[in-house]
Amino acid sequence: MANYKGESKELLMDAINIVFASDDNYAQHTAVAMASVLLNTKVPQKVCFYLIDDEIKLANKIKITETVQKLQGNIEFVKIKNNDLANCYVSGELSRASYFRLDIANILSESVERIIYLDCDLLVYADIAEMWNIDMQGKPVAATCDLGIMASGRIRKQKHKQIGLSFDAPYFNAGVLMMDLKKWREGNYAADIIKLASENQFSNHDQDALNKFFMYNWQEIPLKWDVIPPVFNLFTKILTKPDLRKKAIEAKLNPAIFHYAGGYKPWEYKVYTGFNEEYYKYLAMTEFRDSIMPQFDKRRKNRSINRQIFRLRLADFWAKLFS
Repeated sequence: MANYKGESKELLMDAINIVFASDDNYAQHTAVAMASVLLNTKVPQKVCFYLIDDEIKLANKIKITETVQKLQGNIEFVKIKNNDLANCYVSGELSRASYFRLDIANILSESVERIIYLDCDLLVYADIAEMWNIDMQGKPVAATCDLGIMASGRIRKQKHKQIGLSFDAPYFNAGVLMMDLKKWREGNYAADIIKLASENQFSNHDQDALNKFFMYNWQEIPLKWDVIPPVFNLFTKILTKPDLRKKAIEAKLNPAIFHYAGGYKPWEYKVYTGFNEEYYKYLAMTEFRDSIMPQFDKRRKNRSINRQIFRLRLADFWAKLFS
C-alpha cells in the first residue's frame, strides 16, 4: 500500500483517512505523530495516512513508511500541484506546507470523501476512531474552538478588523480538522479559500482564511481533540472567564490530542516530565529512534524551557483548584 511516488492505490473499506503535510524538516515529527495515532487505536489496520510531501528526502520517506507499516497502518505519499499556493503569505517560522490543507479536496482522489487533517507537531492520546465517528452535522468542516484567540479582547478586535469576525462568534484552530471533501468539491471551496489566502496577509495565515470563509458554516467538536498551549497552560485570560475555564480544564485533564502549537516544541529540549516525555516515548517507537536529540531549529529564537515548565506547574495548580 505504501509508495514513494504518489501512485494511486486501492482504498481500504471503512478506512480512517488522515492527512498530514510536511517538508523534510518535519519528517521525524510526522512519523512520531503517526506512531501516536496507530499505538492508541484498536483498528490500526484501518488507518490510512496521506502525507502531502513537500520535498521529503527518500531516506526519511522510507523511515516514515517502515514506521507506519510496522505499526499495522497504511500510507501514501502525495504531491501538491497547485502553483497558486506559492503566492500565499508566509511569515516567521511558518512553512508553505501549512497552506497545503487548503487544497486537500483536489490533491486526493475523489473517492476519498472525508478526512481528518492533523498538524505534525502533535500527539494523539485517544483512539482516532472515536474522532472519526463524530457527527459533522452536515458541515464541510469540524474543529475545536481556539480559546487562546477567543479569550483575548485584543486579538478578537484584530480578527474583527481582519476577517470580519463578530465579537460573539467562535473561532476555530486549524491544526486539527475534520473535512467533508465531497462538500468541498461540490462548492469548489478550495479555489475560493486559496484566493482569499493569497490576496491577504492574515496574521494567522491559512487559519484566518478558513475562519473567514467558514465563519458560520462549521461544526464545533469537543476541545479535547486539539489541546493547544493556551489550554494546557491555562492562560490567565482563560482562567478569568468561567465558561472557557471549565472547557479548558476538562480538556487539559483528559486530552485526546496534545498539540504543541506555538513556540515550545518538544524535540527542542531534553526530556521534561509533564511537557515532552510522551514525544520521546513515541519517538522510540519509530524508525527515527536513533536520531540525535534534542534538535533545536536554528531558524527559531532560543527559548529557555524554564518558563514553560513554570507555566505547566502553575496550570496544574489551577486545574486542581478549580476542579
